[in-house]
Amino acid sequence: MRDAFAAWKVGMPAVVLVHQPFVNLAKAQLHALGAKDPTMLVYEQDAPALESDEKTEEKARKAAAELVILLSRGTA
Repeated sequence: MRDAFAAWKVGMPAVVLVHQPFVNLAKAQLHALGAKDPTMLVYEQDAPALESDEKTEEKARKAAAELVILLSRGTA
């Protein structure tokens, strides 16, 4: 999170990756750091003991695709 904030301060694209259960904590920390309009990618938490390998892979592919889109916008 601090690395992304440092990157934003110098105009470098960055995205904060956040597990769904930690969204509010991440927003609070970004606010405390003074981040204005931070780019976050919220993704589902893995549950390997409860999910198939295919489901875990599907979630990873989805998050990776969203990350590429966010970074390619140049506003991340």
